[in-house]
Amino acid sequence: MHSLIFSQTTPIYSCMGIFNLGGRMNVTLKMKNNMNGMESWSEPYEVAVLEAIKASCPTITSVNGSDNSLEVTWGISKLHTRCRVRYRMATTDKWTEIPAYVLVANAEKAVYTIEGLKPFSSYTIAVSCILSFGHWSDWSMETTGTTQESAPSRPPDICYHMEMVNKQGPHHLMLMWKALDVYDAHGHILGYQVSYTQTKHPSLSVTTNTTDLKVVLVVTEDEFEVTVMAYNSAGGSPYSHLKIDLSLHQTLPSVRRLWVNSEDDRLVLQWDVGHISLPVSEVANEWATDAAHPTSSHWKRVNGSTRSTVLKDHLQPGTTYRINVYPISNQLCGPPKSIIANLEYGTLLGAVGMHVVDVTKNTVTVQWEWQRKEVHHKVLKYRVILCLGEIQVESIPVWPDVWQHTFFKLRANTGYSVNLLAETSNDNISREIIPIKTHIFEHNEIIFTVCLIVLLTLGLGVFFILSRTVYKTYFFPKIANPGASVAGRWLLESHHEKNRVKNLLKLEEFLVTDLSGEKGFVELGQERPPVREDGIFNPGSSHSTLNIKHIFIPQNTEYIENTPKSNRENRDFSLMFNNVAHIENGQGSLLPESTQIQCNFDYIKNKHTLGDSLKIAFLENTPSNVE
Repeated sequence: MHSLIFSQTTPIYSCMGIFNLGGRMNVTLKMKNNMNGMESWSEPYEVAVLEAIKASCPTITSVNGSDNSLEVTWGISKLHTRCRVRYRMATTDKWTEIPAYVLVANAEKAVYTIEGLKPFSSYTIAVSCILSFGHWSDWSMETTGTTQESAPSRPPDICYHMEMVNKQGPHHLMLMWKALDVYDAHGHILGYQVSYTQTKHPSLSVTTNTTDLKVVLVVTEDEFEVTVMAYNSAGGSPYSHLKIDLSLHQTLPSVRRLWVNSEDDRLVLQWDVGHISLPVSEVANEWATDAAHPTSSHWKRVNGSTRSTVLKDHLQPGTTYRINVYPISNQLCGPPKSIIANLEYGTLLGAVGMHVVDVTKNTVTVQWEWQRKEVHHKVLKYRVILCLGEIQVESIPVWPDVWQHTFFKLRANTGYSVNLLAETSNDNISREIIPIKTHIFEHNEIIFTVCLIVLLTLGLGVFFILSRTVYKTYFFPKIANPGASVAGRWLLESHHEKNRVKNLLKLEEFLVTDLSGEKGFVELGQERPPVREDGIFNPGSSHSTLNIKHIFIPQNTEYIENTPKSNRENRDFSLMFNNVAHIENGQGSLLPESTQIQCNFDYIKNKHTLGDSLKIAFLENTPSNVE
């Protein structure tokens, strides 16, 4: 039990008598232990009543602001002589106290203006006063005031992505920018002004306004400049300038492995940027209702090294949202990667229809499809698992941007099974199981084997043919047949001495003088007999050539036909015409130029009669010989 004991040196007539402005007293604290009855006393503390009085607490009546200041008004008592003011931003706990006291000139209220504040910012304000003596009053109740808007102080940060529709036609330019911080926006941003100007035609400028943080423009030139400005009720921000040259355009790939899980009233978004050559400085996340033309979209940006984020604002149960994720590298942004989700199930996509695409000796390729599903189990992720019997060989997580996978380094001629598995928070659901057996040989091995067999067969065939020819040449050489040889037959014949030298044809009987008085002559030349296919000369096919300048053939040829055969055989190389064609020319007249007579003749050679054909050409004034 604690007790305060007031005492003074002068007599005390009443308790209230000691609390007067000029009074002085001692205050002693008495403490008693009720368990054992022991008491203890403190040392007396001397108090002057005038110095111990605490001023009453003031009340803030109004706060009026401009874009960078707040005017605070509060009520005071008549005895207040000075006050102090403190303030802090509504988003922090750190107070800032005005160093100078506010002197009270009016007995009812005091006014003070806080300078140097940020535009369109909320501040919490409190005041405290003191009398000409005593202690400061408690701080007043906290009051909030907001400064007015001013024009944004900095331009928005923009990036672009160029989608090439075709080389000749127009291109789609996507511009995206980051919302200004409240400290830079200096108010509520009403919209953004986007201007597009062709470098070669500066007068042709297109300006559009939007309330979104993204816009798509159709551009036709390769060089152009884009400006973006944010504006509020107080004015516009400085312009962001972006010069784009399509000849120097770089591309940034989209993110991959995008997936959304649902946790209570939040959506957990995860992705991967993969191997991108350019450093990713930020990742922008956009979500809006899954409609053809959503009224508005919401944005959240995270650091480029982050691979996941939580979306918890502007989400309603039972509503499907389309989420877009953009990688950003300074002024370059990649194309969006989209996915649909809701708070009940997370991602509304399912992998179905898995089938085998290709099977080889050591690889298996499977493929599946992604379909939208409004109601299904809350799937955390999908996996494709390769099993050898009951043993799990390989497990691969799959995402909506992956619809095919190849398993490598498998055994040849071995049976496997591929399982499409959906992982949930409670259990794993097996979607599809496909048995597969690898091939014994590769396709190229089969082709190589077939080609090798064909080449070996052809090689062996050629070898056997050549071997047979060579074998026959060396072991069964071709022996000449004397009976088919001209030389052989000639050696077997007689009268070689008789016919060896006399091979001249005497044609004196056939040489006559033509009408012009010039002597004609006939020359008989023997050509080499042609060779038959078996390599043996055929004397029966030999022929003679008569080169004739002028010749007179009598019309009466009976003396030739009536000549006895015996006499003809005794003539040295006699020439006899049989069945001479009748030429209806006058005796002694010249034959027409280029007239030919076909005659059959016999001549005796080594007592053998050979039938030959003699072609006689009658030419006049022709230097060349005719056969």
